[in-house]
Amino acid sequence: MRFYTLILIFVITAGTKSVAFQDDPWIRQVSPVSTVLLNCTFTDTLNGWAAGDSGVIIHTSNGGNNWIIQNSTIEYYINDIFFINKRLGWGIANEFLLDGTTILKTTDGGNLWTAQNFPDSSKIFRTIYFLDSLNGYIGGFQGTIFKTTNAGASWIQSSNDSTFFSAFPIAKFAFVTPEIGFACGGQIDIAGVIWQTTDSGLNWKAEAQSPEPIYDIYFKDPLKIICVGGDFEYGAQIIRSSNSGLNWTYRNLGLFGQGQSVDFRTPDEAWMALGFSGTWAITYDGGNNWIEMFTTDTTTLYSVVFPDSLHGWAVGKDGVILKYIPVKTGIQNYYTDSPDTYFLNQNYPNPFNPSTTINYSLPEKEFVSVKIYDVTGKEIVSLVNKLQEAGNHNIYFNGDNLQSGIYFYTLIADGAIIKTRKMIFLK
Repeated sequence: MRFYTLILIFVITAGTKSVAFQDDPWIRQVSPVSTVLLNCTFTDTLNGWAAGDSGVIIHTSNGGNNWIIQNSTIEYYINDIFFINKRLGWGIANEFLLDGTTILKTTDGGNLWTAQNFPDSSKIFRTIYFLDSLNGYIGGFQGTIFKTTNAGASWIQSSNDSTFFSAFPIAKFAFVTPEIGFACGGQIDIAGVIWQTTDSGLNWKAEAQSPEPIYDIYFKDPLKIICVGGDFEYGAQIIRSSNSGLNWTYRNLGLFGQGQSVDFRTPDEAWMALGFSGTWAITYDGGNNWIEMFTTDTTTLYSVVFPDSLHGWAVGKDGVILKYIPVKTGIQNYYTDSPDTYFLNQNYPNPFNPSTTINYSLPEKEFVSVKIYDVTGKEIVSLVNKLQEAGNHNIYFNGDNLQSGIYFYTLIADGAIIKTRKMIFLK
């Protein structure tokens, strides 16, 4: 009886207190599948993949105008999919928990996928993450983490601390440098857990940071981290750090649903897919305050991604694919051709060799700097340092003199840091 009472309370509050009535910037795209899509990833504004049940992987190479089914070679549940560029990608799949995990890999954008069973069938994994073409991680049940340094040809088990929480399931990875990384996960009705490594994933330390599982983790910059999660009973939650994981703050949003996935469209605006509730949680002030909005057709969404401020996609139940179309809203007025806020888009291509383009937008004429830093925080080069007009700007950067690795580029306007993004140089 308590279960159904909680449902009624959530439905009433969702319909009366904070649902945003505004133009819906999301439109349905034609989907080639009707099975659930759990994960979506884009390497740029044109190339994206989504995966889910029954071995389904779909791909677009034209910004979502068309999606085609790729042959994953399997017919069972794909838990996660990850691409580092439009050529190299991996997936994690499980048929039955007692049969072990299958690792999928492609080197040609998914035209050909290969499937290989993980050697130890007693280990069950649910997420995969690669730093570059060689170094990657898989994580799953019992807090198990394995690392590869040879593109998945072999895997070695990482050391996890012996705390009670370290044995909970892992949902996602995120690295801010090759050495410093995080994982999130947890167990329903017990704890949401965040793992951290400072030695490239050889050793991990786990700490409970919330009462419910954490399903996604996002770096706004090397210091600011936002994690999302929740459960049916208590609703959506966020866990934040402003000092690269040294301290965390937990907050229940009071919104029905689970924070399944989150991504920032601009430095201030983020969209969180709340799963079964058929709603979004949206922030327009960098994550301090969140409001509700019904998803298109109140569909269940599990994954959202913004490769830049003007392009976004979300996927979910029944093969649904939504595409973000920028429109003027009643909450925050903006136009794509005349921005009234700052945008720093992801460089393209990324990873790059040897050159890439950085795009940003200014709401007014002002003095602007664009700087590139290495992982130690040392400034490598100042690409722009001058007065610029309002509007969109592009910078061409050649990295011939760089070593392969992770770098950061920062937009600074009138002495204030606007946004920092990560880019990868691969020779």
